Amino acid sequence: MPQFTESAPGAQAILDRGPSAAWWLTGVRGANVYLVRLPSGSYVLVDAGLPGSDGAIVERLRALGVTSVEAILLTHSHPDHAGAAARLREALGARVVLGAGDVRDGRVRGDRRIPANACAVDLALPAEECEPLPGVLAIPFPGHTAGSTVYAFPSLDLWCIGDIALHSGDRMSRPIPPSNDDTPAQERALQALAARVGLNGAPGHGDPVIGTFDVLVRALASRPPASGPWWLRILLNPRVVLRFARRQAGRH
Repeated sequence: MPQFTESAPGAQAILDRGPSAAWWLTGVRGANVYLVRLPSGSYVLVDAGLPGSDGAIVERLRALGVTSVEAILLTHSHPDHAGAAARLREALGARVVLGAGDVRDGRVRGDRRIPANACAVDLALPAEECEPLPGVLAIPFPGHTAGSTVYAFPSLDLWCIGDIALHSGDRMSRPIPPSNDDTPAQERALQALAARVGLNGAPGHGDPVIGTFDVLVRALASRPPASGPWWLRILLNPRVVLRFARRQAGRH
């Protein structure tokens, strides 16, 4: 795996191609949060971490010298990805973008851990591929949630995939079935992603993968889902579970 360079405290540079670049904001509680500089020079965040993560995210942005963010692109509505979106929207003056399937009454669709009215959504993405900002492709892949969305950045060949596949060690894995809204649809999403994904990937959990992301995703898609009870996968992989728990707590 590549060794990423720390550009500023808590910010690992993962790609830099002239006007476009991407950073992984480490030490944030919950899912991975990424900062991407678009060819236009504007910045976007991908995902927002757990509730209360806004302070750590803003601190990392300031360390990078970033004072303005155009949009917060949410891959889906789960609280480890969308939890701090409302406070970040207020702090950064950024628009919140989310797949329409995860939007209810103009706000992030909540669950028992996050109230449904926790964050206003400024742009609800349609059920077909679109370009919400110049240099960003939003591709719907429903299954993990109804509004699960992949954000692709063609200038970097970077694919931010949320939880369609998780990265651990030298391979990708599927999310556990209880975390999916619709597991058969999630499997179809994985197969569709494998058919078009590019070289560089920014998964919601695990390390970014540079140069071989397509290979790892296709290898996962070619393996059938694990048989037997889902909880057995957890019992048989305690180190993976511990690593996941550490990342959720912001300990990278």
